[in-house]
Amino acid sequence: MLKFLFKNKINVELSIKQYKLNLRSPFGTAHSVTTTRTNALIEIKVEDIRGFGECGLPPKKPLCYLADYNDIETYFKSWIKEIDEKQKLLSQQQQQQYHYDAFNRILNQDYFKELRKEMNEDDQQSVYQFLFECLDNCQENVKDYSYASRCAIEMALLDGWGKFLKQPIYKLINIPESDSLKPFYYTISMCPTMEEIMDSTDFGSKYTGYLKIKLDADVEKGMKIIDSIQKRLLNKSRPISKISVDANSSWTPTVARKYLEKLSPMADLISMVEQPFPIETLKTISPDQKIDIQHLNEWISIKKEYQDSGLLIFADESICTEKDLDGLVQLVHGVNVKLEKAGGIRSGLSTLLKAKEMGLKTWIGSMVASSLNVSAAAHLLCSLSDYGGDLDGGLLIDDVTQLFENDAFQLLDNGLIKMNSNNFGVGVTLK
Repeated sequence: MLKFLFKNKINVELSIKQYKLNLRSPFGTAHSVTTTRTNALIEIKVEDIRGFGECGLPPKKPLCYLADYNDIETYFKSWIKEIDEKQKLLSQQQQQQYHYDAFNRILNQDYFKELRKEMNEDDQQSVYQFLFECLDNCQENVKDYSYASRCAIEMALLDGWGKFLKQPIYKLINIPESDSLKPFYYTISMCPTMEEIMDSTDFGSKYTGYLKIKLDADVEKGMKIIDSIQKRLLNKSRPISKISVDANSSWTPTVARKYLEKLSPMADLISMVEQPFPIETLKTISPDQKIDIQHLNEWISIKKEYQDSGLLIFADESICTEKDLDGLVQLVHGVNVKLEKAGGIRSGLSTLLKAKEMGLKTWIGSMVASSLNVSAAAHLLCSLSDYGGDLDGGLLIDDVTQLFENDAFQLLDNGLIKMNSNNFGVGVTLK
């Protein structure tokens, strides 16, 4: 924790703590099964304005999920050190104005327009500019775990700034709500038993008809899961609007083609197939390793085969920031952008804008997290996502560990997202 007086006038408090989550049911992917998570929760208090930020921390996975709580804490301490050193220098200066454009990497000056302005040092907004400058200059930014760390801190800064200005984050960004409402997907994970999968289906389908179903390389089992979910909801008279199939980078080209045979007759029901190819298709753990060109070309062919059958392939694990987009265009039709992997809302915005410029479809994802985290992502989803997103993290955890209420959005018409314009900052409140 750090407490200080900005320019010897404005009270500032910064803190970090573990945020332990209990899941409603086991959350299984092709790689792991978890029943609890430990996220990081940041609080930034400027006078009486409290801003909160959270980063979801799934089990570490090379080239994709790179941080745990200890990493976030290490980054936070480095950020505190940067603040402490710069604060001492500022206290010795007599300047009446303070200015740092935290959004200069976003070339379109219309985005975050009001937050780019020069501030009087007495203005509480100058504190947020100062803290952003320290964040952008933190020495730990060279580390791979810095992305999730920056996500949580940036979220807390924008939450507080929005509350101070009495505006939701999407209005701070200066993006209008889309005329069309975007769908909210609920994730049905690979629970250990079919009974647990059905329980998860029953719970999620109460909120939305858009379902994201995680499947591994076992085609027979995967199709049985899809069939069982369809029959279950048919019996309950709960229509499925769309299905997203999430492979979590677990398929081989052979498996992808087997799934294609089964999924193509259902193409009208399936919005996308997420990350069928391994992360290593385009990335290597060691600089000495080389990309397998034959393997890459096979997946390029699979993209066309899926497209010819009316199915779209989206990247998930393989997309972190806009730097990944050039390589992915040949493999996918769209990308799933997550704030933790992008490094926060600013980088997430840049990634989405570049993806659209390149003709890629967009989707917003979330980690297993509270309503705080998923509500932050909703501010980008409302205008910049073509296919909606899986902002279901707050539903995946139990009520006891859900510390926040009054989501930034409400669900209408069997799972369509409508932003709450009267909720400021991220849009949630601490219980």
